[in-house]
Amino acid sequence: MFNNPIDNLLISISRLVAVDSAGVAIAEIDLREGGILIGGGNIGKTSILNAIRLFLLPEENFKDSKNKFGFSDKEGNFYSNDECFEHYFPSSTSFLILECDNYLGGPMPHCQILYRGNSDKLDYRRMFTSLRYAQIRHLFWDDNVGDDGIGGRVDDLSPSKVQAFLKREDKHFKSLVRASAIKEVIYANQLLDIDAMRFCLFPLNSTKDADVDAFRALVRLLFDMKTGSDAVRLAVANIIESRKKERKDELNFDIDAFINHNDMLSRRELILKKIESLRPEYEKLAISHQQLVSNKNAEDALMQYAMMIDSRINQENQTLEQEETQLTLQKGKVRSAKKACDDTVDKQKTLKGGVKVLVRQQKKLDEIVQETDLILNIYDKSETIDDIISGHREHLDDRKEALRLKEDAEALQTELETLKQEVSNLSESEARYQASVNAQQFKLFNQLPESAWMKLAAVNEELADSNPARVLSSSERQAIESFTDLLEEKQQHYALWDLTLESIPSINRESDQIRLSKVQEALEQKRKRVAELSAMGNQSRIERIKEITALKTEIKRTETEINLLKAYTNNADQLQETNKELAEAEEARESLQKQFDVQNDLWVQEKHSFDAQTHKLTEKKEQVEKLTGRSIRVKAELQAHHLPVSDFSVLPDQTLDLSEETLRDRIDALHKKRQAKTEITEKIQDFVRAQVLENDDKLMLSHLDDELLEHAFHQLQTRYQGLDDEFDILRKNFIEHKHTVHAIINELKNNRELVFQFEQSINRAFEGLEINDLSQVEAKIKVEARFDDLVREIEFFDTHSDQKASEQFIERLKAFSKKFFPEGKAALLTMEQIVSGISYRVKKRGQNGWESKSQSTSTIMLINIKLVEILLSRLRNSACATQFPLVIDEGASVDSSQFDWLLPNMKKAGFRVLSASTNSASSEIIFKFGQHFRLDSMRTSKPYDEARTIAYTGIPESFVIKGSALDREQLDMFGEADE
Repeated sequence: MFNNPIDNLLISISRLVAVDSAGVAIAEIDLREGGILIGGGNIGKTSILNAIRLFLLPEENFKDSKNKFGFSDKEGNFYSNDECFEHYFPSSTSFLILECDNYLGGPMPHCQILYRGNSDKLDYRRMFTSLRYAQIRHLFWDDNVGDDGIGGRVDDLSPSKVQAFLKREDKHFKSLVRASAIKEVIYANQLLDIDAMRFCLFPLNSTKDADVDAFRALVRLLFDMKTGSDAVRLAVANIIESRKKERKDELNFDIDAFINHNDMLSRRELILKKIESLRPEYEKLAISHQQLVSNKNAEDALMQYAMMIDSRINQENQTLEQEETQLTLQKGKVRSAKKACDDTVDKQKTLKGGVKVLVRQQKKLDEIVQETDLILNIYDKSETIDDIISGHREHLDDRKEALRLKEDAEALQTELETLKQEVSNLSESEARYQASVNAQQFKLFNQLPESAWMKLAAVNEELADSNPARVLSSSERQAIESFTDLLEEKQQHYALWDLTLESIPSINRESDQIRLSKVQEALEQKRKRVAELSAMGNQSRIERIKEITALKTEIKRTETEINLLKAYTNNADQLQETNKELAEAEEARESLQKQFDVQNDLWVQEKHSFDAQTHKLTEKKEQVEKLTGRSIRVKAELQAHHLPVSDFSVLPDQTLDLSEETLRDRIDALHKKRQAKTEITEKIQDFVRAQVLENDDKLMLSHLDDELLEHAFHQLQTRYQGLDDEFDILRKNFIEHKHTVHAIINELKNNRELVFQFEQSINRAFEGLEINDLSQVEAKIKVEARFDDLVREIEFFDTHSDQKASEQFIERLKAFSKKFFPEGKAALLTMEQIVSGISYRVKKRGQNGWESKSQSTSTIMLINIKLVEILLSRLRNSACATQFPLVIDEGASVDSSQFDWLLPNMKKAGFRVLSASTNSASSEIIFKFGQHFRLDSMRTSKPYDEARTIAYTGIPESFVIKGSALDREQLDMFGEADE
């Protein structure tokens, strides 16, 4: 088809480059022969292809991205403005580059470069250069970076650096910002002007908004064939819209204004018809007006009553204040007298409590002292309390020891054994002392000189007191004396070398007889004790328990008596002091009682005076309350009728009777006046609502003055007099109103005819078309039901009668307005509103009738693609040819048999089919595309950002050398790839 590009005036998009954008560090995609992008899931394959939309549409930013570009996920959910902006232009090093062969603008390819603008505005900028991509590639990617041979980032990449290079190297360089300027450049159609056509991507017949909008809808279809009928609908609607050549073909009719005016005329007709029926109400109005005049001074009379009763209340309140002052003083006297009584009662209560405490204390102390006296009386008066306590303590220790032995058998046995040993020791001592007494003459004391014995006693008293029981030999005597001679006698002691020995006076010497008596006495006690303990050990368990209980009782009693004896002196002193305090308390109680009697008499007297003053004040308050009640009532009436309740502008009347009857008469007069005025107001407002009277806003207030009511009444009379003239004017208005809709009838019919004509033109283009296994295709453009109903209705509308429009016609207009102009404002009726969809019916090859069942998604997609081809050809300047990318997302999901027709037909029509798929795509599908791009096969170690490391900079791959052919058997060898 394009044997000679220059002869065919060909514009062909040849290469797409993404730098630090759409999830990759760099991706260079050759678009000239189409192909399929292969790679892992969610790496940016589809979004790279979708980036072509940014070049084809004259946009400046990502605001309203949904309607501008339609970027969405697999579920059809649109990405937000921010998400789109950050995906394609995440940093200042993000660029998108489109290379295009444009033989109308020069022999060399040109490039369009997009880069990040202001992030707050979500905008992106454009640069155009007549240099091909190979001449500017070094600005974006350095093949010599890194050791893996993949290359990497250019460290100083920035928009300003790119722009500076292009300005220096390319005299045709352009940088455009405004959408209007971009539109004129990329859609240029001045075929003989090389400069105008230099950067053209698609030569539109015109750059009017309608054609641009039509092209925008077709671009959406080119990149999303699975969008469905709505995308096709928008494309068709915009193409039809672009065919409206003149302003008169556009519908600009304020339907709401027409409906509102019609409703106003209808309401006016109803009002005029009601006027005659309202005449009896006017007569009643006159009667109420007379009642109003009769009671015109009722307000002043009621305000005068209110003023005079307020004056009387003020006088009474002054008297009341004086009485209240006296009552307050009397109340203070009563309070003071009562407080004095209360204080005395409090003292009596306190004293009574103290007396109770003293009585209890006296009783307790008296019992303790008497109990102690009983103990003391047992003993001789010569014994002191300390002696008695000492004896009790000895007895207590003895009883405790007995209790211990009774309770502890082991301790009893130990004690018994100890006593037996002591008895044995004492028996030995008794025998020794008895023998010494029997041989008294042989004691050393009697055999040694006194001086020698004294020295020997100083050394060891027991040695000196020993008894050899024989006469000492001369050698023994001499030895002892020789030893004692060693001791030197001093004044008070003896000295042996450096040792000092105290002398023992012989007067302190205890005789052996005395010692024997003491040992015998102790021995008797020990033996007695042994007998007791032995008897104790032989007791039965019951006897032992009884004695233990008795011992515990005796110990407790003894301890109690010791405590009583120890505290006797203190308790006796306290008892004496308590008796004294009780006597003093009794004197104080009698004194307080006398004081209370006097104070209570005074309180009773003051309270009687207070009660009399209170009764007087109560009577005065009741009188004031009656006056106040009337004052409240009269002011409530004044307030209810919106009259002043103070600062009255009426004259005082000191003789005015302020009785209940006078108040009632004046209130009744005001009620009659107000009732009459209310009736008049309601009737006047009824006439206003019925549009008998014109409303100047004041008439609809809840309260109207007499002057305004008079004026309204006069207007009402005037209105009745001119009723016939108003009927004549209304009939003329109906005729004029219906004439206004005459022009719109033709405009609506013309718009419907445009849709029908376009449908016929599409079907003419479909004649003879075969798509895959389809032998015939027809399109049906659906029109919005309300629009269609309105067109049929207006065909029977009579615009020349003097009657108002039918209710059915008005309802059609309202439904139409609500659907197409929801805000109720005048607006252009566009084909986007009129066209509701497009459907197809098909015949299959070999069949005579139309197919009854719905077509598959793949088949609808093929028809849509053919429709896009037809529609694009109508938008494109017929002298030019284009090679355009057509994107089928997830091509591996489409029935592979569809590609047998799709790929060659689309190539012939000037499209290069592009798709994307995961690694699960079958080799059959890949082979049918002819070439594929393994997008994520390489990752650079020098990316612009760690999140974007994919680098695709090679040429597309194919199964066979370009230009060779394989038959079907060879194709079947590839089979399906494993998941």
